[in-house]
Amino acid sequence: MPGEAERIERIASLARRSSDDLILGIGDDAAIIRKNDTHWWLISTDSQIENVHFRRDYTPPRMLGHKALAVNLSDLAAMGGTPRFALLSLNLPKDIEQSFVDEILVGMVALADQYSTILVGGDIAASGNGLAMTITIIGECPAGRALRRDGAKLGDLIFATGRLGLAAIGLQLLQRGHRYDPALPIHLQQLILAHLQPTPRLEIGQRLAERNLATSLIDISDGLSTDLYHICQASGVGAIVYAEDIPVATHVPEEVNTTALENALNGGEDYELLFTVPRGRVAQIESLRAQFNDLPITLIGEITSEPGRMYLERAGERTPLRPRGHDHLRQEE
Repeated sequence: MPGEAERIERIASLARRSSDDLILGIGDDAAIIRKNDTHWWLISTDSQIENVHFRRDYTPPRMLGHKALAVNLSDLAAMGGTPRFALLSLNLPKDIEQSFVDEILVGMVALADQYSTILVGGDIAASGNGLAMTITIIGECPAGRALRRDGAKLGDLIFATGRLGLAAIGLQLLQRGHRYDPALPIHLQQLILAHLQPTPRLEIGQRLAERNLATSLIDISDGLSTDLYHICQASGVGAIVYAEDIPVATHVPEEVNTTALENALNGGEDYELLFTVPRGRVAQIESLRAQFNDLPITLIGEITSEPGRMYLERAGERTPLRPRGHDHLRQEE
């Protein structure tokens, strides 16, 4: 069965059209549409589907509502945008209690209020196969300032925010019977919350756009290996990743059967930002770090001239790095 990238390319080949107001269509974290002479609209959509993205037995409804919006806000963060409005489509199974749905909305609207985003409409329909939510997010940015995947250049340095792989570890803990509880040890809470309640990195995305600092930007939703590959493909470049410098989880519970590095490279759902910066502007990253002193901003690699070829450098040796991150549609080998 074709993977997600192949499906998207197929859709794009069938649906690609042009318009004077369409700046960018299918292929990035959001479409870009001209709003007026000074601003562009940014529009994206994402879904949370029961037994694909979440299970009701381990996902508190407020956190589910938070995450459903957060993953959409993360797409705007990856464009350097500011969210404005959202539309919600709800597909409800017969067995769901109204109180559960109410709690989803409480969590969603709380996050929306945090980022001055207004839920303006949507759709409700019955579902014959579990709960599903699809949000369309509408944001904006100054004209000409949207950050895209296709601008990385030879010699650029690669940075990532936060710590990578925590969400994948948290998911494994949930699948093994753990549940979020404020009484859990802090390190377990952090891992589980990384999966259930991610933080969209809107502010740092906006700063990167305002300063015209990043040549390319993407959010890490599918895993570092896959999302870096998206940048390489779109930009026509390659990359070297320094394994020892990747900001991985500091603690991996014994019951988790993958390493911190494996989760960082291939786990997905971190919703951190991955971006490239010209070597000559790296000093400006320090001032950015001063603004976001609670958020690690880590140099993890460099851009090379080999299109689509990525390498993992460890102890002075380089081995091919293949995109092995999450893909709902890819058949397991």
